[in-house]
Amino acid sequence: MQTIRSRLIIIFFVCLSFTGGLTVFYYYNIFILEKKLLLIEQFDDLKDNILELRRYEKNYFLTGKSVHLEQMDHYLLKTEASFLRLGKKIKGILPLPELEDCSAALRKYRRILKNKNSIGDKDGPKAAELRSNGTILTSFSERLIIEKRSRVTRVLRQMLLLPLAFSAGFILLVIFVMHMTREDVLKPLSLIQNAAENARKGVFEPIDHAVQKKNEVSQCIAAFNKMVVEIDAGQEQLLQSRKMASIGTFTSGIAHELNNPINNISLIVDSLLEDGASLSAKECRELYKDLMDQADRSSGIVKNLLEFSRTDQDQFENISMKEMIEKTRRLLKNELSIKGVKFHARIQENLPKLWIDKSRLQQALVNLLLNSIHAMPDGGDLTVIIEVDPGSENLRIDVKDTGTGIPKGQLDSIFDPFFTTKKEGEGTGLGLSVTYNIIKRHNGKISVESMPGKGTCFSIFLPVKV
Repeated sequence: MQTIRSRLIIIFFVCLSFTGGLTVFYYYNIFILEKKLLLIEQFDDLKDNILELRRYEKNYFLTGKSVHLEQMDHYLLKTEASFLRLGKKIKGILPLPELEDCSAALRKYRRILKNKNSIGDKDGPKAAELRSNGTILTSFSERLIIEKRSRVTRVLRQMLLLPLAFSAGFILLVIFVMHMTREDVLKPLSLIQNAAENARKGVFEPIDHAVQKKNEVSQCIAAFNKMVVEIDAGQEQLLQSRKMASIGTFTSGIAHELNNPINNISLIVDSLLEDGASLSAKECRELYKDLMDQADRSSGIVKNLLEFSRTDQDQFENISMKEMIEKTRRLLKNELSIKGVKFHARIQENLPKLWIDKSRLQQALVNLLLNSIHAMPDGGDLTVIIEVDPGSENLRIDVKDTGTGIPKGQLDSIFDPFFTTKKEGEGTGLGLSVTYNIIKRHNGKISVESMPGKGTCFSIFLPVKV
């Protein structure tokens, strides 16, 4: 596994090697340039000796004085010594034929100069041959210096390109590091940040990130996704536990509501046992009808509880919101009565049916209604408004109360898991978090508006399936 740390270490050593290589190459070129400049000085000395030789040659033919011959011999010796010393270096600069021509001209010049009498006639053949060989030597020295200086120029141009090469390499390296940092660090961290923010709101979704390289960040994403899977697996238990907690808050009311029809059934049966023989057929049928009504009433209460507490997986179906609200109201009937809360429902006519999970949406509504009831300990009005939202064409469900309200500073946190405004021991802080999660499962959204002392309004927006 190539970790980000190891990759950064590799990049560091690559930078170090790159910089070190350029530095070595730069100083090597400086060293070579220094040697070439020194060699040019030596070539200049060779050229100067040849020019001095030619100058005294000219003076000799002009004046005929022997002193010029002595100077010619002196500079010829210096030229021969320089040529012999620089011969190997000259081979690497000029072609071999030019070197051989220069060497032959130098030998011929020496041979003619030894026979001084043969050049006494300045217009003679030997004098002409001497001048011709001198010209070859002069041309050779000039050609040698021109070629060497052109090579020095090339080295200088290479050295001028080094800073550009270094800058280009550095820019490419920076671009690579930035790309690596963005793809391997910043982009995944942004995904982790968004996923963590969603988790804070109770939405646990895996991070959709194709892991191509195994490093510390990919390990963090894998660990986060594993945590999300485990939390998602426990969501059903959380939802069910919250359901049971909701049932527990109005169990006494449900027990009282069940007790009434059971008592009525008992009284009717007693009447039939004691007075059945003396009652007319019509009176008996009325008692039997009352008996069935009480039994149906008890069955309806139990059925509502069973539907609300079922543990099935998501079961989406088309339902009528009017029917849903009525069932929820009946489920909370005694809780409303005990708290002195008046229930109002304003439902738009001809509402489209929703494709939803009836049990889960009912749980979300029970959570909201119970919160509103608890926010009105001295009684109040609880209003449910259902209509098609004209702005978004979603179905909008408003749950309004005239309770104590929620402080403004807490509105951003009310959907967080375990956050509660109730006193310690009176709430788990999971009701609104579970509600938020249920609405998200239905691809909807929920918002809240509240004014302390005046009440709260929760708004649910659910997409309408055509």
